Amino acid sequence: MKLGLIGHPLSHSWSPQIHRFFLGEAYELIDLKPDELETFLKNRDFDGVNVTIPYKTAVMQYLDEIDPAAREIGAVNCIVNRNGRLKGFNTDYLGFRDMLVNAGMEISGKRTAVLGSGGASKAVSRALRDLGAQVSVVSRTPHDDLISYEELYRGNFEVIVNTTPVGMYPKISDMPADLNRLECAETVIDVIANPVRSAFLFAAGMRGCRTLGGLEMLVRQAFAAGELFTGRTLDRDLIEPCIRMLLRQKQNIVLIGMPTSGKTTLGALLSEATGKQLVEMDELTEKHMGMTIPRAFAEHGEAFFREAERRTVSEIALYEHSVISCGGGVIKDPENMKKLAANGLIVWLDRRPDLLYGSSDRPLSPDYESVLKLYQERYGKYESFADIRITNNDTIEDCLNRILLQTGEHDGNGESV
Repeated sequence: MKLGLIGHPLSHSWSPQIHRFFLGEAYELIDLKPDELETFLKNRDFDGVNVTIPYKTAVMQYLDEIDPAAREIGAVNCIVNRNGRLKGFNTDYLGFRDMLVNAGMEISGKRTAVLGSGGASKAVSRALRDLGAQVSVVSRTPHDDLISYEELYRGNFEVIVNTTPVGMYPKISDMPADLNRLECAETVIDVIANPVRSAFLFAAGMRGCRTLGGLEMLVRQAFAAGELFTGRTLDRDLIEPCIRMLLRQKQNIVLIGMPTSGKTTLGALLSEATGKQLVEMDELTEKHMGMTIPRAFAEHGEAFFREAERRTVSEIALYEHSVISCGGGVIKDPENMKKLAANGLIVWLDRRPDLLYGSSDRPLSPDYESVLKLYQERYGKYESFADIRITNNDTIEDCLNRILLQTGEHDGNGESV
């Protein structure tokens, strides 16, 4: 089959990997300039294409048939060529709806706010309404049926869905709305797939909300497109393995924990076992400062060091496919953790205090008494930020295997997955 993605400009895309996973077919990235779109579609030299920005509306005039949902949404992101006739679909609608249904989310009757009024918003809103939600669309320029952000904050919405690009790579710290003013929110969904966990989702998760992210929607819409391309039912059991494959390729393993909890040793072993690059946060911070950490504390104080550490975090938070060994006090600043969580799975190495030890080259933990005090002060923060807690009280090999298993890097038999 001749399959691909059309758009302009086309940067990095996961579509080839996803479609090869589902279909075992080659999938081409086709960067079309605006004056090339009509010729490409009229030549019809393809079996199926996905459509991305800026052509989701422009392609509609060249199609022989448009699925009713796509026509109502006003955007097509999937075109199938059947015997020379082109039919358009909207798989954002199909993928988003499938994600909600698969999650068992009871959306019927829920007061739901959709942030943004573009093409993705229309697809998401249609899916939500089809599932019985009470939908309000929020815009910074409200008109007609759109509400303002001030109305959002007064609206007691239970479900919030972000369809804006706010928080997308590389501006991963930005958030589309103030969650502190959305007191009734129980569920927060963000269609952004890069980063894996937007700042909006991170904040919602810290507050105890249920969250769903854009990577799953991306995979599920591609699965729907694959069924349309082939005209056959695909194996739904492939969806979760595909998501895990993408996470392994993109997501960082971020190690947090007390000094001497094993982050450096296990970081190196994890890097070797997974093929992810090793990043030592303290080494990069020393490079930024132009001096060692003990010297920075002695000559400039802790505030100077923490500011340099924040700069390091801002840099490495944009990395992918890495093992990041963090400084023990990185959790003191929630902004650091929000950034590290964007593309990172936060793994807390928790070692019993009696197995930790002080060191003269560690300004805040030169002896056991100071180590114990730090452990007591920081325990709650480590616990609140961690996605996974791993105790490191036995052998390094045992701890390594538990990390690999719980992060999904290896299966239960110790084999790569």
